[in-house]
Amino acid sequence: MTVTDTRTALTANSAREHLVRLDRLRLIGKAQDEGYTLREIADLLEISATQVHRLAQRVLQQPDELAETPQEVIYQRSAGVITDAEMLDRLVHWNYTFGYVPTEGGQPMDAYAKGSWDDIRRAYRRGLLSEDEWEVLFDCTRGAREAQRAKARGRA
Repeated sequence: MTVTDTRTALTANSAREHLVRLDRLRLIGKAQDEGYTLREIADLLEISATQVHRLAQRVLQQPDELAETPQEVIYQRSAGVITDAEMLDRLVHWNYTFGYVPTEGGQPMDAYAKGSWDDIRRAYRRGLLSEDEWEVLFDCTRGAREAQRAKARGRA
């Protein structure tokens, strides 16, 4: 196996694991909504009821974590679930949010509120998006990014 093959295999493996975790969380939430007990879910997933309980708590406390993200779409491509073209089409049409530094009393806080565009930036830095894909996405979000910067300047 070459270095490139190894990198691709590791990336695909990591992507599949992330997708399986998300799928499991979504299925636990769905099963609970349909009236399955924690024991029944645990038996079907072949994990402990304690693990199911922890995951079910996570579903209840962090429901936003179950929403599809650009990162998930990129993982789907890395795992071979969707094609390059399908990924790019979905990402080009994504309604992105952009991260910002929150303020309190007009003063910037020591924090950063992440936006969905951060998933794209992170994926590019990690080599999960090609230069061409980055350029397409960067170009198609130019107006939205400029509007966000103008809005941030208005807050300052």
